[in-house]
Amino acid sequence: MGAVRRRSTLTFVYCFMNTDLLELVKVVVTVIIAVVGWRIGHYYNSQRDKHNKRREIRLEHLINAYRILTNEISHRKQTKEREQKLEAIISEIQLFGSVEQAQIAKQLARDIAAKKDYEYDTLINSLRSDLRKQLDVPHIEGNVTWLRFEE
Repeated sequence: MGAVRRRSTLTFVYCFMNTDLLELVKVVVTVIIAVVGWRIGHYYNSQRDKHNKRREIRLEHLINAYRILTNEISHRKQTKEREQKLEAIISEIQLFGSVEQAQIAKQLARDIAAKKDYEYDTLINSLRSDLRKQLDVPHIEGNVTWLRFEE
């Protein structure tokens, strides 16, 4: 009888230890999955945040360039102040614009430097198309229509 009792006690202790070990493994696996999931989620959230910030900065600069180009430079008398603004816009577009816009800006700079005839419409239209696409606004064909009062 003593041997049977000792055996059932050992079986009970063994089962109890297995149950505790099993519970411990469950907890450890759950914690590991939670930590790994948190790290993966954090990585993807930070990547999304960086992408959104880059997009926001790019849009801000291109919208500013578009506004200055259309409101303060194009179809206006050429002044020293406007020339300086145009210089800044040309460099901003080469930094933040698309490959096409950078090429248009370079060609515009070359034409202005060579005192050739030049128009801003190609650059303005490219900026407008890109900005409207980025802002999820329908595309508009043709050039901008200007309203200018005498200065």
